[in-house]
Amino acid sequence: MRLRLLLFSFVAVSFIAAAQNNKYGLYMPIEFQKAYEAGTRKADGSVSPTYWQNRSDYNIKATIDPKTRMLYGQATITYYNNSPDTIRNPTFHTYHDYYKPGSKKAGFFASGSPADANHEGVVIEKLAVNGEAVDIKNREVVRHNGTNYTVRLSKPLAPKSSMQVEINWKYKIPGEGFERSGAIDSTSMFIAYWYPEMAVLDDIDLWDRVVYDAATEFYHDYSNYEVEVTAPENFVVWASVAPNNENEVYSSTIRERLAKAKTSTEPVNIIGESDFKKASSKNITWKYTAKNFPDFSFALSDHFVWDARSYKDKMGDYFIQVAYPPHHKEFAAVLKAMEESLKVFHTEFPVYEFPYHYFTIFNGLQGGGMEFPGMANDQEMSGAMIEQWTGKKVSDVDAQLGLTLHEMCHMYFPFMMGINEKKYAWMDEGFASFSEYFIEPLFPAGNWDQPYLGSQRVLPIMVPSHIQEGSGLNSYTVGSYSYYSLYKLLGKDVFTKCLHAYMNEWKFKHPTPYDFMFTFNRVSGQNLNWFWNRWYFDWGYMDMGIAGVKDNVVTLQNLGGRPIAFSMDITFTDDTTTSEEVNPLVWKGASTYAHKVNAGKKKIKSVTLVIPTNGDANGQNNVWPAAK
Repeated sequence: MRLRLLLFSFVAVSFIAAAQNNKYGLYMPIEFQKAYEAGTRKADGSVSPTYWQNRSDYNIKATIDPKTRMLYGQATITYYNNSPDTIRNPTFHTYHDYYKPGSKKAGFFASGSPADANHEGVVIEKLAVNGEAVDIKNREVVRHNGTNYTVRLSKPLAPKSSMQVEINWKYKIPGEGFERSGAIDSTSMFIAYWYPEMAVLDDIDLWDRVVYDAATEFYHDYSNYEVEVTAPENFVVWASVAPNNENEVYSSTIRERLAKAKTSTEPVNIIGESDFKKASSKNITWKYTAKNFPDFSFALSDHFVWDARSYKDKMGDYFIQVAYPPHHKEFAAVLKAMEESLKVFHTEFPVYEFPYHYFTIFNGLQGGGMEFPGMANDQEMSGAMIEQWTGKKVSDVDAQLGLTLHEMCHMYFPFMMGINEKKYAWMDEGFASFSEYFIEPLFPAGNWDQPYLGSQRVLPIMVPSHIQEGSGLNSYTVGSYSYYSLYKLLGKDVFTKCLHAYMNEWKFKHPTPYDFMFTFNRVSGQNLNWFWNRWYFDWGYMDMGIAGVKDNVVTLQNLGGRPIAFSMDITFTDDTTTSEEVNPLVWKGASTYAHKVNAGKKKIKSVTLVIPTNGDANGQNNVWPAAK
């Protein structure tokens, strides 16, 4: 055993060393090397002429019974094989198998409502491929693993051809305590991950067979959807897009208010408490069409208020709306927060057209927010709540802004940029968290240390997220700070130029971290591999310190290895103050930096490092003179 371990260690170290010395200048696993050698990826980050990705056309009919929380679905999926390979064993996801007893669940999520202890998951009642029935109980033909089904085709699917999959299924919508999708109260529900979805086949990992555990989220192909949702007529449905049949599902009064909202820059109440209808046994059907979407979700309630308005700027016209229970009146402020978010996106970051011109925020999820294409499921926030937590008085709009901005930013990452969030959550959660820097300092930051930043929990950020149960630390804190440091390193103009090149090339495709990094190298005209290595591949953490001050020179130490951006608040002996930024470039090939302060004849009295969002493992060495 010991000999085998020694041999394995030698081989592993040899491989890593070889990979780090490859022609790309970055550690690159074999799967990626093969893609670049095959030519489906290019080392300058641009899209290869031989790049490919598959897609589907979904025709789905769903019926919701709110009394029993049952969803009954029928789907016809036309799947297109655009790859150069013959497909023999396709995979599709059934995410709500997550709720079955014994299913894999991330440690930080609850098991759901006690009433759902015996949840059956997704019950497939019919499966057929190209008209041929498939016995899902036959393990020679179908393998069911967690939230994945893999089917052995009787006739393999050739390149540049398609197949038709028919599926009938049902499942119980999870109750209160749900993760991301489920019942909010007895007659309000947010429906996501709700239909059998074809897995992504790509040029890196082949089939995406990562089991859903509620920690990792999206990696979906861009597809076309025709969806019908049937529900009792006293319910209102909100979805990723507007319904095709407004005349059938809305009364004339509602349609008049809706028409007004589409041109109004002020909030219009489309449904108020006086508009709530009594329970009915009669059903109506809502019809939707979504083109080139990575997913489709919807929500429904018989007692939610509905406010909406338009927003227009040089990047386009938008229809924005919120739905919430009457007792959460502060949620109405989300409409203004959506407007403020669009302003940030169009002027500060990413300075790019917001991709979803019809957008809904639904008040359902507790403990944060959850993004879906064209929608978000958010908790309520209020000025009173922020004051209770921080002691600072803010408006309801400001209270809602951070969460709203974050979830709306996801419409770019990962829904426009089709990132494999299951592996690289920092590529979307990091960008969404980075967007919040453009509204800081909205809330006061605490003075607490974050020693976990330097703990054994912090793995290199390129370790796939699903291996780390989502790795919230890497995905949010470290990911966002890496982008902030890159932004400060390059400056807004160069950063934005590089980002736009990346987005223009890879929107509605599946970029990898290497596509992102190589694009920035090419467009900036700089070899940024030193930065990528230090942030994404090397072991390290975020920790700066002041080694000393002499003759108006501040000696700084990079103790954690990450080339981070920060500033210094400096007070002189005459009690005047100044602030100076430290560009991450000073850490290229160095761990110590002597910063000459522009002090003139003044002498330094004190120095404090200002590192946003507490992105520092040890705050005790961020002040000079050190506290006694």
